[in-house]
Amino acid sequence: MTETLDESPAPPEEPRDENVTGRLEGASKLRIFSILAVIVLFSEVVPLQYTMVSTAVQKVGQDFPSAGDNVSWMIIILGLVGGATTPILGKLADLLGKKLVLFASSVAFLAGSLLCATTHSWAMFLVGRGLQAVAFAMAAISAGLIRDLMPRRYVPLSIGVIATGFGISALAAPFLTGWLTDHWSWRSIFWFLAIYMLVLMPVFWLVVPETKLKVKQNLDWLGSVLVGAGAALALVYLSNGQQWGWGRPSAFVYLLGGIALLAAFYMWELRAPEPIMDPKLLRSPRVSIVLAIGLFSNMIIGVQAYAVAYMAQIDKAEVDNGTVAGFAQASGTPVDVLKQALTFHGDLGYAMGFSLMALAVHITAWQAIPGMFSGPATGAWGKRVGLRIPYIIALSIMTATMVFYALWHSTWQQMMIVSIIYGIAFGMYYGAANNLVVEAVPQEQQGIGASMLGLTQSFGSAVGTALLTAIISAHPYQVVAPSATGGAPTTIDIPQVYTDEGWTLGFWAMAAAGLVCVILAVVMKAGRTPATGGTLH
Repeated sequence: MTETLDESPAPPEEPRDENVTGRLEGASKLRIFSILAVIVLFSEVVPLQYTMVSTAVQKVGQDFPSAGDNVSWMIIILGLVGGATTPILGKLADLLGKKLVLFASSVAFLAGSLLCATTHSWAMFLVGRGLQAVAFAMAAISAGLIRDLMPRRYVPLSIGVIATGFGISALAAPFLTGWLTDHWSWRSIFWFLAIYMLVLMPVFWLVVPETKLKVKQNLDWLGSVLVGAGAALALVYLSNGQQWGWGRPSAFVYLLGGIALLAAFYMWELRAPEPIMDPKLLRSPRVSIVLAIGLFSNMIIGVQAYAVAYMAQIDKAEVDNGTVAGFAQASGTPVDVLKQALTFHGDLGYAMGFSLMALAVHITAWQAIPGMFSGPATGAWGKRVGLRIPYIIALSIMTATMVFYALWHSTWQQMMIVSIIYGIAFGMYYGAANNLVVEAVPQEQQGIGASMLGLTQSFGSAVGTALLTAIISAHPYQVVAPSATGGAPTTIDIPQVYTDEGWTLGFWAMAAAGLVCVILAVVMKAGRTPATGGTLH
């Protein structure tokens, strides 16, 4: 059937050869839903590790003090490596088979988990996180595999389910993280992830069939390298600009180089004999607007996961007493004397001093529950009214929660209420966005199409975290020590602790990103008709 890029598609009609992908039409419901369950559980390792590790950043930072403000790179590197590898893996999934590439990604994730669990080197820890990031393509490829295998009538709902999972990453992960770190250490998180992957790998391989759809063309290696390297250089600038100086030529060259490579990628795709993704699709509003929204919305998602957990775990008394004890040990001065001499600058009114288990009980579990239901519900809703309406609602709520976080974050009750509202929007967003790509992209390009959304989403998360790091790094919590010789007092930044003003400005910046998303969704023409599960292609 000939693809059209017109925004007002013709009435849906079934493909001529419905079995071209190996779709499970006629299979028993037991087999269909068993396969769906295994795919969801297998791919859920991606949000699972993100949920578990992002809440433990502050704990990991304590064991790697040399990382300083760069501790956020354990999150940023996911977007950098994930963004660079997702288009390549997505295209390989179209060429070689989605099941095969999913399994290969799981091997990289397993290796990264084991490395993070065992290393005592910050550099090697980041290497491990980079290997884990290779698996970021799993969510996108899984969506394509579901489109290929599930009967059409189940596709929108199934895509909604894969967006939020069965609750392991959303509901169980916060409690698992708290229990593991309370009884052992943050390293037990990575041991758990390794075991989870080891258990599911053989189950996935034995239960899930491979799609029959494999595109016959060569991989566009040059395009893959250009888009990955361009995204990486731009991200290095954004994450280090505050430290290096935003306008310094030695720093600015990274941004210029990234932009140049991304422009070269687009120009090459126009001329490539077998482009990694059809430029016509990239230019089509029904794809480009969803990708743009994916970038800005995941700036919010990345910041929310990082900021809320980090803020809630800061304990002002522990920070102050630890700083005084450090000065006492270094100078040989009694602690009681230094308590009178040292003064602290900055407001830590947000600090709750939660353990990871307390964080789960008071905030993150409450956030997870609504998202478990709103994701699948959005997929089902989209079958009746189209995806645009729930998309706009999700983005509007998400934007509002950033305003709420900026205004109210001094008690756990405030944070819990806002997080519940955010959880509804989180599930709705992923349920709508993934289905919009299914509706917009031909089945021959489903792997790369979903992966391009994954690229912009992972890059957006990394950009948001990098921008937040730049903002909070400019607002450090400080200690003022008097001079032993009677000179001017010395002001020292306390590593990895930031003032209330920095976090507040970060939330306001994310509210601005959300406003961009809402505007784009309102003008978007796609998603105005009921979702079909991809029957238009």
